[in-house]
Amino acid sequence: MTKSSHRKISYGQKEQARRRVFYHRLRIICEKMVGKGYFELLPESSLRLLYLYRYPEIKVILRGNRVMNEEELKNYKQTLAELLSSQYIETLLGEKISYARFLTDALVLLHYIQYRVGTRIKGFSKLREVFAPYFTTTEWFGQQRTNIIQIMSINDLQLYDFYRGTVRFSFDRMAIEQFGGTNEIYIHRLVHSTTLQNIDGKKRIIVRMGVPSPVKIDEFDWISIKPSQLGLTNVDEDIPLPIYAQQHALDRFEERAVFWRGYVQAYIGYIIREGSARTIVKKDYLLLECYLATHKVGYFVISLQRDKWLIRTFLFLTNSGTPEGNKLEEMTNLKLLDRKHLMIDCMDAFLLYDIAGDKGLRKLFNKAGCGSLMKYADQINKHGKESLKSPDFIYRYMAMLK
Repeated sequence: MTKSSHRKISYGQKEQARRRVFYHRLRIICEKMVGKGYFELLPESSLRLLYLYRYPEIKVILRGNRVMNEEELKNYKQTLAELLSSQYIETLLGEKISYARFLTDALVLLHYIQYRVGTRIKGFSKLREVFAPYFTTTEWFGQQRTNIIQIMSINDLQLYDFYRGTVRFSFDRMAIEQFGGTNEIYIHRLVHSTTLQNIDGKKRIIVRMGVPSPVKIDEFDWISIKPSQLGLTNVDEDIPLPIYAQQHALDRFEERAVFWRGYVQAYIGYIIREGSARTIVKKDYLLLECYLATHKVGYFVISLQRDKWLIRTFLFLTNSGTPEGNKLEEMTNLKLLDRKHLMIDCMDAFLLYDIAGDKGLRKLFNKAGCGSLMKYADQINKHGKESLKSPDFIYRYMAMLK
């Protein structure tokens, strides 16, 4: 092979190639948002400006020395990239654009048309007219912003630590938050408030539940709950009390629901703010229903400890002590150790075995009141059902109990 076949590509040629790829992406985005024929109204001078001022990918910057270690940072970035690439906005034409592409290419196009396009462009009035329903002042844009920030916040949950604190990101430099943003997000770790509590005769450390303040980036808004908000009516004083959790409860939630423990305080904050807490009141405690999205997965066991509420543990929907778990035991004679052996005392079995896809077992769990687990499993397993194992061993085990 001669040296002449190894011709070097100049920087200018590389830039020209990158611009062509960028223009191609913009064309696709434009067509998904407003249809064909409008991209052609943008002259070359505008396209060059869009390329010059294009928004970068999200960049993660740590604020503090103990926010996370290198391995945690690597996982955080990877999970964030996966979230933004796998979630989509839906345009007014019913087309989908990934969050990752919306936060960069789509936003630079939208911002240019809303804020920079002038009368010098021949088709400026048509462009502004068709893109107006997407402008940053619209309800549509506000909803997309909320959805994206919520999805990105999920990524913070994986680094919740009982002792080290809660991770949160600030997004005021994101392009979705301000025109000309740098798409840098700053990661902070909020310090938890802990105390000692006598539980069943032993002193244990408990942590106060709070949600990150919308005003101060490094502080919590602590959660306080009135008895009436938890379904308690026969009380002398309906005054709000702080809510705490012991580590055991967070451990059981993560183990049984197979979801990050950081979700617990976010969930408690949400249902109290929305007034949507659903409880079953017992003599010495109450069961607070827990949902992942719209899927009921179990209950938090909460008791009153003089001047505070305490989350004692988390019961999966099939566990003994829940209405559904008790019903399942009546129908199948599966005791606590039986369910533990079959792994149906947590979400693991529904993710490893095709229980939801088996008509007989699905009917059984639906009848016991565990239909939400079937729907949750359907959602999680929809792209990997072929890798699920047969649940025949459950039939064989139940046959031995008869």
